[in-house]
Amino acid sequence: MKRQRLLLMLEEPEQEKEEIQIIPMIDIMLFLLTFFILYTLNVFPMLFQNIKLPTSSTLETAQMKEPLKVYINKDGDVETQNVGKGIQALRSYLQGITQKDQLAVVIVADRDSRLSIL
Repeated sequence: MKRQRLLLMLEEPEQEKEEIQIIPMIDIMLFLLTFFILYTLNVFPMLFQNIKLPTSSTLETAQMKEPLKVYINKDGDVETQNVGKGIQALRSYLQGITQKDQLAVVIVADRDSRLSIL
């Protein structure tokens, strides 16, 4: 009896069976699948487009002027930087411009102002 106890004590314990946890692996595989699907949806259409960009024989730099800033306060008063105060001064300035395609106007209005005067 003592011998059997001694043998039981010396006997190696059974090793636990190792398991592969499949749920985290499935999560990672689904993440990779969605990543590659989204990547191919966005990248492959751009590869097959035959776009010929325009070229120029002479290089011209565009001269960008400072935009005309028009300030409108909450009372509806119009003021510009280099033109003067009032809607009439702005109107006469805009009518006197010859190159209208190169004019940039920025309107800076008060939150409570009514922009219908423009």
